[in-house]
This record gives sequence, C-alpha cells and structure tokens, in this order.
Amino acid sequence: MEIGQVIKLIRKNKSITQQALADAIGMTRPYIARIESGKNSISSDRLTEILEYCNVTYNEFFFMKNDYQISLKMNEFNRVIKMYYADKIDEIIQFKDEIKEKHEQTGDILFRHLYILCHCMENKLDLNKIEKDYIDEISDYLLSIDEWCYYELALFNNFLFLFNPSTAFLMTKNVLYRADKYKELNSDKNILSFLLFNLLDLSINHHEYQYTKMILDTTKRYYASSTDFFEQTLILFYEGTIDIIDNSISEGMEKCNKAFTIFQVLGHENIHKKYKSDLDKLLNKIVPSNV
Repeated sequence: MEIGQVIKLIRKNKSITQQALADAIGMTRPYIARIESGKNSISSDRLTEILEYCNVTYNEFFFMKNDYQISLKMNEFNRVIKMYYADKIDEIIQFKDEIKEKHEQTGDILFRHLYILCHCMENKLDLNKIEKDYIDEISDYLLSIDEWCYYELALFNNFLFLFNPSTAFLMTKNVLYRADKYKELNSDKNILSFLLFNLLDLSINHHEYQYTKMILDTTKRYYASSTDFFEQTLILFYEGTIDIIDNSISEGMEKCNKAFTIFQVLGHENIHKKYKSDLDKLLNKIVPSNV
C-alpha cells in the first residue's frame, strides 16, 4: 500500500475524522485529504506526529504498508534458511544464480550478502570448502558499520559460526551496544536473545572469559525488567558458570543446579542435557578433581 492509503486506513480504523487529525497536528483538512489520496507527500516529522496521535508504532505502520508482511528482501533470507533445513540444496544453487542477477541489476548489497550465504549453504557450511574471501567480505562489511541496525544483527546471526572466533568477539561490542541502546525495541528481542546466549557459549568454549562477563552483564540489563522465565533461567545458569570460573565452585554449582531443575520442570529435557554437558566440560577443565 502507499503511505497515504495506510494513513487513511489507520485513521478510519481509529474512527478519527480528517478534520480531527488535521486539528491535532496543525494541518488543514484538505491537506490531509491530499496526503491520503497520494497527491501530496509527507515529511517524516509529520508522519511521526500522525502515528503518535493515532497510537500506532512505526513498526506497525511499515508492516501495514508492506501488505502485512515483513520486508520482502529480508524474507529472502528466511526463504534460503528454510530451503537449507529442508535439505533442498539444488534449489539453493538455482536461487543463488537468481540472487546474483538481482545484485548485478540493482547493486543492492543485501543480494550480495545473500549470494554469499547461498554459497556457504551450498557447501554445507564447511569452512574447508567455503571461499575464505567471502567470509572476509562479510566481516569487513560488519566491522565497517559503527552502529548496527537490525540488518547487521541478522547478518551477524547468519554467519556467526563461520567467523573466526576472534573476529566474532571483535564484533561483540556492536551487539552489546545495540542491546543496551535499543532494549525497548521489541522487534530486536528474538535475534538479540539468540546472539547474546550464543556469544556466551562461544566465549566460554574459547576461554574468553572477559567477553563472557561483558556479555552476561549486558544480557542481565537487557532482561532486567523482563518476565521471560526461560531467559532468566539461562542467565541464572551463566551466573553459576561465571562463579565456577572465578573459583566460587559451591555457589556456582548451586545456581547451575537450580537452573537445571527449572529446565526439567518446564519440560526442556534436551536443553537440560545440553547445558549439563557444557557444565561437565567446564568442570573437567577447571576443577578436574571434582568430576
């Protein structure tokens, strides 16, 4: 839908007349009518005023504008991921050629990044088969952006386990900054949750405990006012892990075991097994006599 059509839809859904909307934001009724009919453009400031008066968020507005779908371009990433998990490698190879053409026609960097993702999936995410220059290209792009938007989070998410760990940790500051600055933005929640907890695992597995503590501190702030019981339980486990790393073994074990009990009560048996295995590996490294 066009911007004016969406504004008209919102206004009517809220039972607001053109005159009432015009009065509220200091415009004339005919001007509102011309915006809704597409005869006049609208500034971002005026659009913000309209949405605030109608109690509609920008995310909702653009979702409606896109015919109640997320970005069509971002959907292409989802499409490739679904093909990969369905083991449709032939379709990915065909899709890769289509994406290459789109990039050549438009110069849109998203299609270049998507082409590289297809290449990685075509080669079953095997770093021995993936072109190293492609991974370097993705990391160079991410490192060149000082303040990541949702797109950069999604890109990092898709390539996280293909980066050299030191490169991934170098990028961690962008994730932590986003989590702190945009913690009220609900659209980030799923992807940030995935990234924060996977970065915690990555830092522990590679003994980069200074990053573990930084990431955990940010994660605790991100979920400070949250009622997400599952995420709070994961935080409890990682707090126990940090205690164990800092040689407070009994306190750490108490927290980890409490988290395990909650996982079992909630029916997350596979998650319980995964984190129990992670804890056993850590104990083997740090306190072999206790295992």
